[in-house]
Amino acid sequence: MPDRFNHPDLINCTSALFHRAGLDAPIAACVAEILVEADLLGYATHGLQFVPAYISGIERGQTATSGEPEILNDHGGVVLMDGQRLPGQWVVTRALDLAFARLDQHPVVCVAIRGSENISCLATYVKRAALQGYMAILTTSTPGNAAVAPFGGRVARYSTNPMAIGVPTDGTPILIDTSMSSTTNRLIEKTRRTGERLPEKWLIDNQGHRTDDPEAFYTDPPGAIAPAGGPDLGHKGFAFAILVEALTSGLAGAGRANPDGAPGSNLFLQVIDPSAFGGADAFMRETGFFSELCRDTPPLSPDAPVRMPGDRALALYERQSRDGVDLHPEIMARMRPLLEKYDVDEPAPVG
Repeated sequence: MPDRFNHPDLINCTSALFHRAGLDAPIAACVAEILVEADLLGYATHGLQFVPAYISGIERGQTATSGEPEILNDHGGVVLMDGQRLPGQWVVTRALDLAFARLDQHPVVCVAIRGSENISCLATYVKRAALQGYMAILTTSTPGNAAVAPFGGRVARYSTNPMAIGVPTDGTPILIDTSMSSTTNRLIEKTRRTGERLPEKWLIDNQGHRTDDPEAFYTDPPGAIAPAGGPDLGHKGFAFAILVEALTSGLAGAGRANPDGAPGSNLFLQVIDPSAFGGADAFMRETGFFSELCRDTPPLSPDAPVRMPGDRALALYERQSRDGVDLHPEIMARMRPLLEKYDVDEPAPVG
């Protein structure tokens, strides 16, 4: 059974932990808020599960603990930033703030970022834009990581390359958050820790065979994740992975082609103000109408009505904000030694 916690308690506890581990207080609070928001939305593999890895990065000196992203190129509506190896949550929220502040003069703001640390759940950021009436696209790649094999291949060449899109409507926002791979590194890690198998044969072992065994990812030589779409439609996942590489490493000007590699993650953020096009009201009316058109589609199964991306996550966010966040027992179990190490009180479960 999951453990349930009030989300403000989780944020306060996690913020205190990151601060005592070395992050400046505002950065610690930002990271904690985004991680807990991921769990509120139901992205359990991209929420507080990251805490041990983040603390390790701080302790090893990999993660910068203070400062701001550096603007390297500024053309008003187009900006290049260096993330300075700061926590990705801090980097992306600063980029969002910059974009929001410039939309009056530049109805489309694009920010390419290189050298950020991991940003966890992409949906949390585009949700913030959509709730303000803006459309947002966010994607990321990790030049130093190779986890996914190109379609038709059996050796990993690129990262999972997720993309999120937030679309405001006159009702519930649309939140799309998906990777260009069949599964994620975090789910493979979790499945391996718990001794389970993956739900489907999403991996390719080092002999080129499809498998659901997470151990295949850690062999020598290692296996790889199949692109999104699997054996029949994986060319589509591969195609979108190419787009992500171009938007992130390509526009950032630093990636896999660098002889010494590019540290950290590269990002691309685009924020769009619909009012500068056909008008905000017309945009919301169209996106809202389309959402209801899809939801009202007769379902294949009466027990599984059509949902728009984000419907389940936002409903879960509302319920868990009210009743408490359900955390898998392993999450607090993995945080507990760190809480003890840094003398931070563990939050009390509720309900």
